[in-house]
Amino acid sequence: MIYIQDNFLPQDEFLALKNRVEKRFIAKGGFKEDGEPVRITHHGADGDWMKGCYFLGSECVPATKKIIETMEGLGIKELLNWSIWFQYIINKMTVQPHADGALRYSEKKDTYTALIYTSDWEPDFGGRFIVGEPVWSGPGLSPVRGPGFATSLTNLTHTIDPIPNRLLIWSREEWHAVEEVTVSDPAYKRSFFGTGWSSISSPNIKHNQNIL
Repeated sequence: MIYIQDNFLPQDEFLALKNRVEKRFIAKGGFKEDGEPVRITHHGADGDWMKGCYFLGSECVPATKKIIETMEGLGIKELLNWSIWFQYIINKMTVQPHADGALRYSEKKDTYTALIYTSDWEPDFGGRFIVGEPVWSGPGLSPVRGPGFATSLTNLTHTIDPIPNRLLIWSREEWHAVEEVTVSDPAYKRSFFGTGWSSISSPNIKHNQNIL
């Protein structure tokens, strides 16, 4: 399941979240931009999303509340939050093909990632989110036999632009990757506010025009 909603937050709430993401990375500093995404993460122990918001900043509260409302409107209810984070990648960086891991007390089919893109974006910036089937390499050549690993995606089903204030929700079963960022400006960071959820009850996804 892939869900997209543009202009997700009111402009004032979005700009407050965007500014918080930028300032949090500046204040923290000291990150190694060595090919892996840069993150500031709160891992929850009891499913309480408020603790993660207080860790990252109060600007996350209205965004998270609206994410919950949206997921519940899709039929994904009784939600528990296990991670909240800010993340960015820079020029020439990618995110390798993967499916997000299962979260506590739930099967992967009942877990979801929801994010809001916070950085500016133009078509020549790269960094698109792609969804498809994994191409396996190494011994084992499969996710079951391992220790093979996915080197790329084939049979792409979706290519999604990381437009600012776009909400993206996906089932953590979906295999995805991020294409290379192609912005030479050293100040540019392709960033987002991310959340990881499990549903206590088996979701009954409702039809919605924003589901791809």
